[in-house]
Amino acid sequence: MRPKPPAGTELARLDEIPDPGARAAAWEKGAVLLVRRGSDITAWSNLCPHAGLPLTLPDGRGLLHKGETLVCPVHGASFDIEDGRCTGGPAAGDRLVPIAVKVTGGVIRAV
Repeated sequence: MRPKPPAGTELARLDEIPDPGARAAAWEKGAVLLVRRGSDITAWSNLCPHAGLPLTLPDGRGLLHKGETLVCPVHGASFDIEDGRCTGGPAAGDRLVPIAVKVTGGVIRAV
């Protein structure tokens, strides 16, 4: 499991994340994956619970299917961006590890 950022840690600016889209935060070499849909942001440990590898591409982008499902680029496991549960693929029964965040003044911070 990757470390969680301390409360108050700035992870990104809202305008740095496509809408809809997913991107690794700069904190701890991309240990946090931020997912945006409108003004809603969810954050997850950037680690596939099945493969143990990052859920992002080498450039930090996450693969989002129809703005609702995060897809692991290694083996195609799919995860619901609302609750982190696996919705398909070899990670059945697994969930992503959530990271609590809030957006204030356009800045996404760990809570």
